[in-house]
Amino acid sequence: MRRWLLARYLIREMTVPFLIGQAAIVLLLTGSVLYNNAQVFLQFQVPVIYVVRIAFYFIPFLVHMTMPVAMAVGSSLAISRMSRDSEITVMRASGISLIRIFLPIFVLGFAISIFDFYFGEWIVPASIVRYEQTLGELITHISSIAPPAGGAVVSLDQRYVIGVRAMVQKQGYIELYGIEINSNVAVNGSQRPFIAVAKQGEFRNGVWTLYNPFVINYDLDHPDSPLFSAPPLVRYTIPVDPQAFQSSFLLQMPMGQLASSSTLSFSQIGEQLKKDREMHIQNNSLLLDYYFKLSIPFSCLVMALCCPPMALKFGKTGGFGGTLVAICLVFVYWNTLLLARILGTQGPQGNPAILPPLAAAWSQNIIFSIFGIFMTRRSE
Repeated sequence: MRRWLLARYLIREMTVPFLIGQAAIVLLLTGSVLYNNAQVFLQFQVPVIYVVRIAFYFIPFLVHMTMPVAMAVGSSLAISRMSRDSEITVMRASGISLIRIFLPIFVLGFAISIFDFYFGEWIVPASIVRYEQTLGELITHISSIAPPAGGAVVSLDQRYVIGVRAMVQKQGYIELYGIEINSNVAVNGSQRPFIAVAKQGEFRNGVWTLYNPFVINYDLDHPDSPLFSAPPLVRYTIPVDPQAFQSSFLLQMPMGQLASSSTLSFSQIGEQLKKDREMHIQNNSLLLDYYFKLSIPFSCLVMALCCPPMALKFGKTGGFGGTLVAICLVFVYWNTLLLARILGTQGPQGNPAILPPLAAAWSQNIIFSIFGIFMTRRSE
Protein backbone atom coordinates (compact mmCIF):
# COMPACT_ATOMS: atom_id res chain seq x y z
CA MET A 1 0.00 0.00 0.00
CA ARG A 2 2.85 2.38 0.90
CA ARG A 3 4.51 1.57 -2.44
CA TRP A 4 1.50 2.69 -4.49
CA LEU A 5 1.00 5.71 -2.22
CA LEU A 6 4.54 6.91 -2.97
CA ALA A 7 4.07 6.31 -6.71
CA ARG A 8 0.81 8.27 -6.80
CA TYR A 9 2.38 11.08 -4.80
CA LEU A 10 5.36 11.43 -7.15
CA ILE A 11 3.24 11.23 -10.29
CA ARG A 12 0.88 13.88 -8.89
CA GLU A 13 3.88 16.11 -8.14
CA MET A 14 5.12 15.71 -11.72
CA THR A 15 1.86 16.08 -13.63
CA VAL A 16 1.37 19.85 -13.43
CA PRO A 17 5.06 20.77 -14.09
CA PHE A 18 5.13 18.32 -17.00
CA LEU A 19 2.02 19.81 -18.64
CA ILE A 20 3.10 23.39 -18.00
CA GLY A 21 6.60 22.68 -19.30
CA GLN A 22 5.22 21.02 -22.43
CA ALA A 23 2.79 23.88 -23.11
CA ALA A 24 5.39 26.58 -22.46
CA ILE A 25 8.00 25.04 -24.76
CA VAL A 26 5.51 24.41 -27.58
CA LEU A 27 4.17 27.98 -27.30
CA LEU A 28 7.71 29.39 -27.41
CA LEU A 29 8.58 27.37 -30.50
CA THR A 30 5.28 28.24 -32.17
CA GLY A 31 5.99 31.90 -31.43
CA SER A 32 9.43 31.49 -33.03
CA VAL A 33 7.76 30.04 -36.15
CA LEU A 34 5.55 33.13 -36.45
CA TYR A 35 8.30 35.61 -35.54
CA ASN A 36 11.03 34.15 -37.77
CA ASN A 37 8.69 34.01 -40.77
CA ALA A 38 6.78 37.26 -40.18
CA GLN A 39 8.75 39.09 -42.88
CA VAL A 40 7.98 36.37 -45.47
CA PHE A 41 4.29 36.32 -44.53
CA LEU A 42 4.04 40.09 -44.83
CA GLN A 43 6.15 40.40 -47.98
CA PHE A 44 4.04 37.88 -49.91
CA GLN A 45 0.77 38.88 -48.20
CA VAL A 46 0.03 35.34 -47.07
CA PRO A 47 -3.65 35.04 -46.01
CA VAL A 48 -4.11 34.82 -42.24
CA ILE A 49 -5.92 31.49 -42.51
CA TYR A 50 -2.83 29.93 -44.11
CA VAL A 51 -0.55 31.36 -41.43
CA VAL A 52 -2.80 29.74 -38.81
CA ARG A 53 -2.86 26.44 -40.71
CA ILE A 54 0.93 26.36 -41.10
CA ALA A 55 1.43 26.89 -37.35
CA PHE A 56 -1.40 24.52 -36.38
CA TYR A 57 -0.22 21.58 -38.50
CA PHE A 58 3.36 22.03 -37.28
CA ILE A 59 2.42 21.91 -33.58
CA PRO A 60 2.08 18.06 -33.34
CA PHE A 61 5.68 17.70 -34.55
CA LEU A 62 6.82 20.21 -31.91
CA VAL A 63 4.89 18.32 -29.20
CA HIS A 64 6.50 15.06 -30.33
CA MET A 65 10.03 16.49 -30.30
CA THR A 66 9.74 18.43 -27.02
CA MET A 67 8.11 15.74 -24.89
CA PRO A 68 11.55 14.70 -23.51
CA VAL A 69 12.12 18.31 -22.45
CA ALA A 70 8.77 18.33 -20.64
CA MET A 71 9.78 15.08 -18.92
CA ALA A 72 13.01 16.70 -17.77
CA VAL A 73 11.22 19.80 -16.46
CA GLY A 74 8.47 17.82 -14.70
CA SER A 75 10.78 15.32 -12.97
CA SER A 76 13.39 17.90 -11.96
CA LEU A 77 10.81 20.34 -10.54
CA ALA A 78 9.15 17.57 -8.52
CA ILE A 79 12.42 16.29 -7.06
CA SER A 80 13.75 19.81 -6.43
CA ARG A 81 10.63 20.74 -4.47
CA MET A 82 10.70 17.54 -2.43
CA SER A 83 14.43 17.92 -1.75
CA ARG A 84 14.07 21.55 -0.73
CA ASP A 85 11.28 20.64 1.73
CA SER A 86 13.35 17.71 3.08
CA GLU A 87 10.70 15.18 2.05
CA ILE A 88 13.29 12.95 0.38
CA THR A 89 15.44 13.12 3.51
CA VAL A 90 12.49 11.86 5.56
CA MET A 91 11.81 9.07 3.06
CA ARG A 92 15.40 7.89 3.16
CA ALA A 93 15.46 8.10 6.95
CA SER A 94 12.46 5.78 7.00
CA GLY A 95 14.42 3.16 5.04
CA ILE A 96 13.30 3.86 1.48
CA SER A 97 16.20 3.68 -0.98
CA LEU A 98 16.81 6.42 -3.52
CA ILE A 99 16.24 4.04 -6.43
CA ARG A 100 12.90 3.07 -4.89
CA ILE A 101 11.96 6.77 -4.64
CA PHE A 102 12.90 7.40 -8.29
CA LEU A 103 11.32 4.20 -9.60
CA PRO A 104 7.87 5.75 -10.34
CA ILE A 105 9.64 8.47 -12.36
CA PHE A 106 11.52 5.82 -14.35
CA VAL A 107 8.30 3.91 -15.04
CA LEU A 108 6.48 7.10 -16.02
CA GLY A 109 9.37 8.05 -18.31
CA PHE A 110 9.09 4.66 -20.03
CA ALA A 111 5.30 5.04 -20.37
CA ILE A 112 5.66 8.55 -21.87
CA SER A 113 8.29 7.18 -24.28
CA ILE A 114 5.77 4.59 -25.51
CA PHE A 115 3.09 7.29 -25.84
CA ASP A 116 5.49 9.61 -27.67
CA PHE A 117 6.43 6.83 -30.10
CA TYR A 118 2.81 6.11 -31.06
CA PHE A 119 2.07 9.85 -31.17
CA GLY A 120 4.89 10.18 -33.69
CA GLU A 121 3.64 7.09 -35.51
CA TRP A 122 -0.02 8.08 -35.92
CA ILE A 123 -0.43 11.84 -35.43
CA VAL A 124 2.79 13.50 -36.62
CA PRO A 125 2.99 12.01 -40.17
CA ALA A 126 -0.60 13.02 -40.89
CA SER A 127 -0.04 16.56 -39.57
CA ILE A 128 3.21 17.04 -41.55
CA VAL A 129 1.45 15.83 -44.71
CA ARG A 130 -1.29 18.40 -44.10
CA TYR A 131 1.40 21.02 -43.45
CA GLU A 132 3.01 20.24 -46.81
CA GLN A 133 -0.38 20.26 -48.53
CA THR A 134 -1.01 23.71 -47.05
CA LEU A 135 2.25 24.94 -48.55
CA GLY A 136 1.18 23.44 -51.88
CA GLU A 137 -2.18 25.20 -51.73
CA LEU A 138 -0.51 28.45 -50.75
CA ILE A 139 1.13 28.82 -54.16
CA THR A 140 -2.16 29.50 -55.92
CA HIS A 141 -3.32 31.99 -53.26
CA ILE A 142 -0.37 34.38 -53.44
CA SER A 143 -0.50 36.68 -56.45
CA SER A 144 3.06 37.95 -55.90
CA ILE A 145 4.59 34.50 -56.53
CA ALA A 146 5.66 34.37 -60.16
CA PRO A 147 5.70 30.88 -61.73
CA PRO A 148 9.05 29.94 -63.31
CA ALA A 149 9.29 30.00 -67.09
CA GLY A 150 10.32 26.38 -67.66
CA GLY A 151 12.64 24.11 -65.72
CA ALA A 152 11.82 21.39 -63.22
CA VAL A 153 9.98 21.48 -59.90
CA VAL A 154 10.76 18.91 -57.19
CA SER A 155 8.07 17.88 -54.70
CA LEU A 156 8.46 18.45 -50.97
CA ASP A 157 9.06 14.76 -50.31
CA GLN A 158 11.65 14.56 -53.12
CA ARG A 159 9.72 11.76 -54.84
CA TYR A 160 8.40 13.60 -57.88
CA VAL A 161 10.09 15.68 -60.55
CA ILE A 162 7.71 17.92 -62.51
CA GLY A 163 8.79 19.59 -65.72
CA VAL A 164 6.63 22.41 -67.11
CA ARG A 165 7.40 24.35 -70.28
CA ALA A 166 5.26 27.35 -69.32
CA MET A 167 3.05 28.50 -66.42
CA VAL A 168 0.45 31.27 -66.40
CA GLN A 169 -0.83 32.69 -63.10
CA LYS A 170 -4.63 32.88 -62.87
CA GLN A 171 -7.03 33.77 -60.06
CA GLY A 172 -6.82 30.79 -57.66
CA TYR A 173 -4.88 28.45 -59.97
CA ILE A 174 -1.98 28.19 -62.43
CA GLU A 175 -2.34 27.12 -66.05
CA LEU A 176 0.26 24.59 -67.16
CA TYR A 177 1.63 23.92 -70.65
CA GLY A 178 3.97 21.14 -71.71
CA ILE A 179 3.84 19.04 -68.52
CA GLU A 180 5.90 15.98 -67.61
CA ILE A 181 5.63 14.25 -64.22
CA ASN A 182 8.15 11.57 -63.25
CA SER A 183 7.72 9.37 -60.18
CA ASN A 184 9.41 6.24 -58.85
CA VAL A 185 6.95 5.58 -56.00
CA ALA A 186 3.52 4.01 -55.57
CA VAL A 187 0.55 6.23 -56.45
CA ASN A 188 -3.05 5.48 -55.46
CA GLY A 189 -2.11 1.99 -54.29
CA SER A 190 -0.19 1.14 -57.47
CA GLN A 191 3.25 -0.40 -57.11
CA ARG A 192 4.43 0.98 -60.47
CA PRO A 193 6.58 4.04 -61.16
CA PHE A 194 5.13 6.23 -63.88
CA ILE A 195 5.73 9.00 -66.37
CA ALA A 196 2.82 11.28 -67.31
CA VAL A 197 2.99 13.87 -70.09
CA ALA A 198 0.36 16.30 -71.32
CA LYS A 199 0.13 19.41 -73.46
CA GLN A 200 -2.08 21.28 -71.00
CA GLY A 201 -3.17 21.16 -67.36
CA GLU A 202 -3.56 23.21 -64.21
CA PHE A 203 -2.23 23.41 -60.67
CA ARG A 204 -4.80 24.22 -57.97
CA ASN A 205 -4.53 23.76 -54.17
CA GLY A 206 -1.68 21.27 -54.38
CA VAL A 207 -3.36 19.15 -57.09
CA TRP A 208 -1.78 18.79 -60.54
CA THR A 209 -4.47 18.13 -63.17
CA LEU A 210 -3.40 16.89 -66.63
CA TYR A 211 -5.79 17.03 -69.60
CA ASN A 212 -5.62 14.22 -72.17
CA PRO A 213 -2.32 12.89 -70.80
CA PHE A 214 -0.23 9.99 -72.00
CA VAL A 215 0.78 7.83 -69.01
CA ILE A 216 3.43 5.10 -68.88
CA ASN A 217 3.35 2.80 -65.82
CA TYR A 218 6.31 0.51 -65.18
CA ASP A 219 6.24 -2.82 -63.39
CA LEU A 220 9.51 -3.34 -61.48
CA ASP A 221 9.13 -7.11 -61.82
CA HIS A 222 8.66 -6.80 -65.60
CA PRO A 223 10.50 -3.60 -66.65
CA ASP A 224 10.35 -4.59 -70.32
CA SER A 225 6.55 -4.59 -70.33
CA PRO A 226 5.32 -1.07 -69.50
CA LEU A 227 1.60 -0.29 -69.44
CA PHE A 228 0.37 2.58 -71.61
CA SER A 229 -2.82 4.58 -71.05
CA ALA A 230 -4.39 7.78 -72.31
CA PRO A 231 -7.24 8.82 -69.97
CA PRO A 232 -9.10 12.06 -70.58
CA LEU A 233 -7.94 13.48 -67.25
CA VAL A 234 -5.68 12.54 -64.31
CA ARG A 235 -5.04 14.27 -60.99
CA TYR A 236 -1.99 13.92 -58.75
CA THR A 237 -1.78 15.40 -55.26
CA ILE A 238 1.86 16.48 -55.11
CA PRO A 239 2.72 19.18 -52.53
CA VAL A 240 5.40 21.59 -53.72
CA ASP A 241 7.36 24.09 -51.67
CA PRO A 242 6.54 27.69 -52.67
CA GLN A 243 10.31 28.25 -52.80
CA ALA A 244 10.32 26.16 -56.01
CA PHE A 245 8.25 28.98 -57.58
CA GLN A 246 9.84 31.90 -55.74
CA SER A 247 13.37 31.48 -54.32
CA SER A 248 12.90 34.22 -51.71
CA PHE A 249 9.88 32.43 -50.18
CA LEU A 250 11.81 30.48 -47.52
CA LEU A 251 10.18 29.46 -44.24
CA GLN A 252 12.42 28.95 -41.22
CA MET A 253 10.93 26.09 -39.19
CA PRO A 254 12.44 24.64 -35.98
CA MET A 255 14.10 21.28 -36.69
CA GLY A 256 12.94 21.57 -40.28
CA GLN A 257 15.11 18.70 -41.53
CA LEU A 258 13.65 16.31 -38.97
CA ALA A 259 10.15 17.52 -39.84
CA SER A 260 10.66 16.79 -43.53
CA SER A 261 11.56 13.18 -42.68
CA SER A 262 8.45 12.75 -40.48
CA THR A 263 5.95 12.22 -43.28
CA LEU A 264 6.59 8.47 -43.09
CA SER A 265 5.81 6.40 -40.01
CA PHE A 266 8.18 3.87 -38.45
CA SER A 267 6.34 0.97 -40.07
CA GLN A 268 6.31 2.63 -43.51
CA ILE A 269 10.04 3.26 -43.35
CA GLY A 270 10.52 -0.39 -42.32
CA GLU A 271 8.53 -1.57 -45.34
CA GLN A 272 10.56 0.66 -47.65
CA LEU A 273 13.82 -0.66 -46.18
CA LYS A 274 12.60 -4.22 -46.71
CA LYS A 275 11.92 -3.48 -50.39
CA ASP A 276 15.35 -1.87 -50.70
CA ARG A 277 17.02 -4.95 -49.22
CA GLU A 278 15.19 -7.17 -51.70
CA MET A 279 16.60 -5.00 -54.49
CA HIS A 280 20.07 -4.95 -52.82
CA ILE A 281 19.87 -1.21 -52.16
CA GLN A 282 21.71 0.23 -49.15
CA ASN A 283 19.86 3.42 -48.17
CA ASN A 284 21.74 4.71 -45.11
CA SER A 285 19.76 7.96 -45.02
CA LEU A 286 16.46 6.10 -44.70
CA LEU A 287 18.02 3.69 -42.20
CA LEU A 288 19.13 6.67 -40.10
CA ASP A 289 15.55 8.00 -40.04
CA TYR A 290 14.35 4.52 -39.09
CA TYR A 291 16.55 4.31 -35.98
CA PHE A 292 15.87 7.92 -34.95
CA LYS A 293 12.13 7.18 -35.07
CA LEU A 294 12.76 4.96 -32.03
CA SER A 295 15.59 6.75 -30.25
CA ILE A 296 13.94 10.19 -30.04
CA PRO A 297 10.77 9.02 -28.20
CA PHE A 298 12.83 6.93 -25.79
CA SER A 299 14.83 10.00 -24.83
CA CYS A 300 11.89 10.61 -22.44
CA LEU A 301 13.14 7.59 -20.47
CA VAL A 302 16.69 8.93 -20.71
CA MET A 303 15.58 12.23 -19.15
CA ALA A 304 13.75 10.32 -16.42
CA LEU A 305 17.03 8.55 -15.59
CA CYS A 306 19.28 11.64 -15.74
CA CYS A 307 17.29 14.54 -14.32
CA PRO A 308 16.08 13.29 -10.87
CA PRO A 309 19.60 12.66 -9.44
CA MET A 310 20.83 15.99 -10.85
CA ALA A 311 17.82 17.80 -9.38
CA LEU A 312 18.45 16.11 -6.03
CA LYS A 313 22.11 17.12 -6.06
CA PHE A 314 21.47 20.78 -6.85
CA GLY A 315 17.90 21.16 -5.57
CA LYS A 316 18.86 22.77 -2.29
CA THR A 317 20.86 25.54 -3.97
CA GLY A 318 17.65 27.41 -4.77
CA GLY A 319 14.09 27.16 -5.97
CA PHE A 320 15.07 26.36 -9.55
CA GLY A 321 18.65 25.21 -9.06
CA GLY A 322 18.00 21.57 -9.88
CA THR A 323 15.62 22.46 -12.69
CA LEU A 324 18.18 24.79 -14.28
CA VAL A 325 20.78 22.02 -14.21
CA ALA A 326 18.26 19.60 -15.78
CA ILE A 327 17.48 22.11 -18.56
CA CYS A 328 21.20 22.51 -19.22
CA LEU A 329 21.45 18.73 -19.37
CA VAL A 330 18.64 18.65 -21.96
CA PHE A 331 20.46 21.32 -23.97
CA VAL A 332 23.65 19.23 -23.99
CA TYR A 333 21.65 16.11 -24.88
CA TRP A 334 19.89 17.68 -27.88
CA ASN A 335 23.11 19.14 -29.26
CA THR A 336 24.75 15.73 -28.85
CA LEU A 337 21.79 14.17 -30.70
CA LEU A 338 22.07 16.66 -33.56
CA LEU A 339 25.83 16.11 -33.73
CA ALA A 340 25.30 12.34 -33.84
CA ARG A 341 22.80 12.77 -36.69
CA ILE A 342 25.29 14.88 -38.63
CA LEU A 343 28.03 12.28 -38.05
CA GLY A 344 25.64 9.55 -39.17
CA THR A 345 24.73 11.35 -42.41
CA GLN A 346 26.54 10.45 -45.59
CA GLY A 347 29.11 13.05 -46.59
CA PRO A 348 29.37 14.95 -49.88
CA GLN A 349 30.39 13.11 -53.05
CA GLY A 350 29.28 9.80 -51.55
CA ASN A 351 31.77 9.82 -48.67
CA PRO A 352 30.78 7.30 -45.97
CA ALA A 353 29.29 8.55 -42.70
CA ILE A 354 31.56 8.78 -39.67
CA LEU A 355 29.08 6.85 -37.50
CA PRO A 356 26.90 3.93 -38.61
CA PRO A 357 23.14 4.69 -38.43
CA LEU A 358 22.51 2.52 -35.35
CA ALA A 359 25.33 4.13 -33.36
CA ALA A 360 24.34 7.65 -34.47
CA ALA A 361 20.75 7.16 -33.28
CA TRP A 362 21.37 5.37 -29.98
CA SER A 363 24.84 6.40 -28.76
CA GLN A 364 23.65 9.53 -26.90
CA ASN A 365 20.78 7.60 -25.28
CA ILE A 366 23.18 4.95 -23.99
CA ILE A 367 25.74 7.49 -22.75
CA PHE A 368 23.22 9.67 -20.91
CA SER A 369 21.40 6.63 -19.46
CA ILE A 370 24.67 5.31 -18.02
CA PHE A 371 25.38 8.78 -16.65
CA GLY A 372 21.94 8.93 -14.98
CA ILE A 373 22.31 5.47 -13.42
CA PHE A 374 25.81 6.38 -12.20
CA MET A 375 24.57 9.62 -10.60
CA THR A 376 21.70 7.78 -8.90
CA ARG A 377 24.04 5.14 -7.47
CA ARG A 378 26.48 7.80 -6.37
CA SER A 379 23.73 9.81 -4.63
CA GLU A 380 22.58 6.61 -2.91
